[in-house]
Amino acid sequence: MQKDINPDDITQFGLNIYQYGHEVCASRHSYGPAVRQHYLLHYVITGSGTLYTEKQRWPVVKGEAFLIHPHEITTYTADKQTPWEYMWIELDGLIAARSLEKCGLRRDMPVWRPKDPLLPAMESQLLQQLIAEDPQYSLRITGLTCLLLDALIANAAAGRRFDAASGGNRHLDAAVNFLERHYHRSVTMSEVAAFCNIDRSYLSRLFQQQFGYGPKHYLLQLRMNVATSLLEDNSLPIKIIAYSVGYSSQMQFAKVFHQHFNCSPSAWRLAKAGSGC
Repeated sequence: MQKDINPDDITQFGLNIYQYGHEVCASRHSYGPAVRQHYLLHYVITGSGTLYTEKQRWPVVKGEAFLIHPHEITTYTADKQTPWEYMWIELDGLIAARSLEKCGLRRDMPVWRPKDPLLPAMESQLLQQLIAEDPQYSLRITGLTCLLLDALIANAAAGRRFDAASGGNRHLDAAVNFLERHYHRSVTMSEVAAFCNIDRSYLSRLFQQQFGYGPKHYLLQLRMNVATSLLEDNSLPIKIIAYSVGYSSQMQFAKVFHQHFNCSPSAWRLAKAGSGC
């Protein structure tokens, strides 16, 4: 069962929700290898299975969740003896990216585990409420998604959550906040490092450890997330969107956008927020 949502009602909110659903899988049911354009979060209700990334395999059981990152090649397969039943939601945007980071979900750690598996799972209840909603109620779905992200952060197992109090993460948090406030203009990594009072090599190392890529790519992902959100507003000229996400010309923006998504901004707009370029 899958429900697709038209995100027009929540454009520019910073949280884009594309689809959500529920599936009871057969033994060894598998999906992939495949690449997604947005974040795809699966929460396992019963049973178990395995997520395969490009570098590792990740067993996932009842009460846990796994995250597929954009542009990552993955396969996931239901267990032979106890095939999983799961709920899922596909989303992106600044709120989604920041919240998923805060609950410890990274490319090198794509599995979410709860603090106490024996306690009632709030995230499961919220996902069930969300999936029961009609896709036309965009604001209600957005609210439930925000509550879901909050529950994932609050209930993440100890040591998995993004800890801004530690020295390294304090600098990383400052860098991420700086990029989120200044992505709309020309930004150099030297400027970011100077703001955080660290050198560029250490800045790059922090991003690599947390996200699996450097600060330049983080800024690119940030700009592309905002750009796709703005493109959903057909009244906004692409030239204005280019300037709004830090590019000096529409041509430069279009070139970077095509390299990232393999289609032009106008084709993305026509395809309605990534449903097919």
